[in-house]
This record gives sequence, C-alpha cells and structure tokens, in this order.
Amino acid sequence: MNKHNILYAIIGLLLGFIIGFIFANQTNRSAVDNSPSAETRTRSNQAPAAGETGAQAATGKTPGSPTEAEIREAITKADARPEDASLQRSFGMVLYRYANQTQNASFLPDVARMLKRAFETNPKDRDLLVALGNVFFDMGQASDPAHFAEARDYYQKALEIKSDDANVRTDLGLTYYFGQPSDPQRAIAEYRKSLALDSRHEPTLQNLAAALISAGKTEEAQKFIDQLNGINPSNPALPDLRAQMAQSKNR
Repeated sequence: MNKHNILYAIIGLLLGFIIGFIFANQTNRSAVDNSPSAETRTRSNQAPAAGETGAQAATGKTPGSPTEAEIREAITKADARPEDASLQRSFGMVLYRYANQTQNASFLPDVARMLKRAFETNPKDRDLLVALGNVFFDMGQASDPAHFAEARDYYQKALEIKSDDANVRTDLGLTYYFGQPSDPQRAIAEYRKSLALDSRHEPTLQNLAAALISAGKTEEAQKFIDQLNGINPSNPALPDLRAQMAQSKNR
C-alpha cells in the first residue's frame, strides 16, 4: 500500500470509529441515563461505561479504530502535502471529531495546522471558520487561554458570513468570558445578541446567567435562571448556577 493509500485508509478508520461511536451512544442512551453519577464513573477503578466493551476498558482503544502511532504517521503524511487543501480540510475535520470523542487534546494543534492550510485557500468557507474557532477554543480550555483570542477571530469571521447563528454568537461571548483577562461585560453583550435570535437557546441562557453573576447583577441573573428552569428543569447547569447565586448572596 503506497503512502497516499495509507493516509486515506486512516481517514476511513477514523470515520468508522466516529460512526460507531455515535451509533453506540444512541443505542445505549437509556443505559447511560440510568448509570451512576459522573463523579462515580470517573473513578480510576471504574467499570466499562455504557456502550464500552471490555476491550475498550482494558486497552483504552475501540476495536477497529487506528492506534495513535498510525494516526501520527497519517498526520506526518498529510503534513508532506500542505498544498492539497481538500486533504487538509477533510483529514482535519475528521481528526477533530476523533479528538473530541476520545478527549485527546494532543491532536488539536495538528487539527489547527491542517485546517488553517485549508482556510488559506478558501477564507469564505463558513464551516471551516466555525471549526477553526472551535479548535482554538478547545485549545484555550486545554492549555493556553491566549488561544481564546484566536478562536474569537474565526467566530467573528463566521458571523460576518451568517450573523444569525445563536450557537456561534454564544461561543464568541464565551471567548470573552474565558479569555485572560476575563471580560464578562463583552460576553454579556454577545449573549444578549444571541438571545435576541433565539429566546429559548439554553446555552445562551445559562452562560448569560453565569456572566451576570460574575458581574454582580444577581437580580437579573435570577430572571434568566428562572427562564432556563421554565424551558428545561433538567438542564445540568441549573444546580451550579443556583450554587453560584447562593455564594454571591453570602458575600
């Protein structure tokens, strides 16, 4: 098998892993819902999670998925073809999904490098802009908060193409909230724009409430917590938001 075939074979294996991962999650949703709390499942001596086979628990690898060494070899081969924008985009996108689903942040710089090459040939590719924003956002959370500014730049470019995307607008706000130094006021301004697009957008409501608490605007924050509770009483952010409110009132 020549080096080009090896590269595309790895891409195919990654796609297969992603499809299998999604299918397993859908099939085992009821088992996950009835499983122990997140704190219990993350213990070092945990049993296989719902949808996880014994082989996965023992090796940390899904049967049929490529090894990290194989993925690294494919990345090296892709780096040898920087002019192939289609390859950079497709491999970068697939590798990003894989990195997310395996929680392996070590691949994020490789993803960013490949997607930036594709971006240079097509700077109006909105899906690519959003993906780059997401990659740098994840890098900001995983390592260096300076990456939030890079994420912000790509989100802003994506919003210039399509301004009515509540998800991207909220993520833009988060880059201000998590950036160093944090800027809750700028975050709040973006969340308000997002909420104007979709008044029932749960991520916006929960992030707006958190930012308002940080800014000392607890009365307004409570209004959005109540609104979020009315839309979805099971929203997982509600207990933490209520705890933040209680802590803020006790200061």
